[in-house]
Amino acid sequence: MKTLFTLFILLFSTVLNAQRFDFGKVSEEEILEQEHPTDHEAPAAVLYKKSRIYFEYDNQWQYVQEVEARVKIYKKEGFDEATVEVPLYKPGAGSNQIFSNLRAFTYNLDGKKVVKERVRNDAQFQEIQDDNWVSEKFTFPNVKEGSVIEYSYKVTSPYLSSLPWFYFQEDIPVNFAEYKLETPEYLGYKSYNKGFFPLKIEESREQDLFTFRYVPKLTDGNTAVGSHKTQEGTLNYTLLKTIYTAENVPKITREEYLNNFYNYLTAMKHELEWTKFPNTELKTFAKSWDDVVKNIFKSDHFGKELEEKNYFENEITQLITEAKTNKEKAATIFEFLKSKMTWNGIYGKYTRDGVKKAYASRTGNVAEINLMLTAMFRNAGLYASPVLVSTKRHGIPLFPTVDGYNYLISSVEMDGQTFLFDATNPYSTPNILPERTLNWFGRKVRKDEESEAINLMATNASRRVTNLEVKLNEGGTLEGKLRNTYTDHLALEIRDSYASLSDEKYIENLENHYSSLTVSNFGFQNKKDPYKPLVESYDFENANAFDQMGDKIFFQPSFFLISTKNPFTAETRSYPIDFKYPTQETYMINIFVPEGYQVESLPQSEIFELPGGLGDFKYMISNTDNNIQLRINTSINSTLVPADFYEPLKAFYEAKVTKLSEKITLSKI
Repeated sequence: MKTLFTLFILLFSTVLNAQRFDFGKVSEEEILEQEHPTDHEAPAAVLYKKSRIYFEYDNQWQYVQEVEARVKIYKKEGFDEATVEVPLYKPGAGSNQIFSNLRAFTYNLDGKKVVKERVRNDAQFQEIQDDNWVSEKFTFPNVKEGSVIEYSYKVTSPYLSSLPWFYFQEDIPVNFAEYKLETPEYLGYKSYNKGFFPLKIEESREQDLFTFRYVPKLTDGNTAVGSHKTQEGTLNYTLLKTIYTAENVPKITREEYLNNFYNYLTAMKHELEWTKFPNTELKTFAKSWDDVVKNIFKSDHFGKELEEKNYFENEITQLITEAKTNKEKAATIFEFLKSKMTWNGIYGKYTRDGVKKAYASRTGNVAEINLMLTAMFRNAGLYASPVLVSTKRHGIPLFPTVDGYNYLISSVEMDGQTFLFDATNPYSTPNILPERTLNWFGRKVRKDEESEAINLMATNASRRVTNLEVKLNEGGTLEGKLRNTYTDHLALEIRDSYASLSDEKYIENLENHYSSLTVSNFGFQNKKDPYKPLVESYDFENANAFDQMGDKIFFQPSFFLISTKNPFTAETRSYPIDFKYPTQETYMINIFVPEGYQVESLPQSEIFELPGGLGDFKYMISNTDNNIQLRINTSINSTLVPADFYEPLKAFYEAKVTKLSEKITLSKI
């Protein structure tokens, strides 16, 4: 009896699983589920997701990817899951990846009845990512807390060299994920995986056949004398099936100081390693980075564009006549091109309209502007090379592939150093690049088509120096003067965000960011001059800035300037901490004690240090008569901190937050 009962349970479980993976069969129980069984805080969860890739032959081989997924929405924070994005490679007519067969529905309950609503055509759209890539997007209707959404689609592609990533892990729990790859014996793929969650792998082989069309030739000896109509033939072959599965995959939290979230998710990808078609020799595609670079360089939209110079030659020759050094030549050309060209917002390592046309229209994509810059540098006698980059959003190139890079900058070697340039940003300077490019390593492409890795991460610290004078008034109000000075990447970030804003709009942003703050006498210095420190200054009043109880005043002496929240709250961390660039932040605060009061107690001065010279925190405080002087300095000396240092880093910030939260006590004389 016990055996029969166990068998019943197993069969019942099998039925439930089959039902769970049956597209269109969303149950009332799934809609009624109020929270994830193992992650009660999850805003949503993937109930299941599948991807199947197989190959078809129609005059040429192509792969077909079929995707299917069901997602449960628990909370409003999970509504982002209701927009799905599918990347598609579209370099031009006749060679595009094709998106088709979309089925997408939202499921809700109306009483006891499951009601489904279809994603309509007006909720489907495309967004251009760069010259060759678009995103096919679709958004689900009537999504609310408790909804279940479900979709399936197909992508057909002639590009066999690289198959798409499949992500088993997301920033929400994944109950079940399956990736099935079916490859004919003629194609050999190498697998690459990333992440930490273990996968179950099953392999099998079976015999299959495909139908192909051909036109037979009539020959007289070795000479073709005509042809028949198209005929069909069949061919038996071995099919290799590999199934990767994962169950109950926990989410990865999007923590602070994270490079690209997708770099650390458990995922799988395949790259073509060899082909062996009937009656042909084995052809291998084992690639090195040099192979990749040579492939890119040979494109008419890359290497050939570097050779063009007649469209600018006379102009640049005249421009640098008074430049005495190579650095002056480089700076003159760089600033000229930044003022001449406007970036159209499109990424890419290849030109789109070509450098000549872009120069004439004064606008271009990343490759057009920075290949143009490299050519100008070379024409001026500088040893310049383009540098291939993968932006942070694009991810880190884990293995040699042409798709690994989506951006381009320029480099010049002079005085024993390499200087990096990006003319797409008007506030960039040599070696001060936009944050999107600060992604570990790029590939410098030399004139001989050889390449070498080049460090893109900043090494010099960007600085913020804040001078603050504060006067406390009885009743809890604060008035003072503030001056911030920013250098390098910090200055670039602020200029990028605010240089185009009016002072009035900037003040509005300040007052919204710091509650109860009223700003006056605001001013910027060097707002649009990237070679000088950016300086902002203003007067302010702040209501309810401190506590007053009887004859005593209590206040936190860094006031509204510094966050007192630890950005590192997870118990553990398995991926590195990305600070973007080294920083030094210094706050020099001068506090005037109200008349009739004296200092009763001050926090103690303290210094905290991170191991390995990674950084330190210094809190130095003193008072003389009716004046309190506080100097706070935080240094982070590395861009990337390994996960091994997470515990001491978390403790460092906790100690910093505790110290900054300590209060000064004033008492009436």
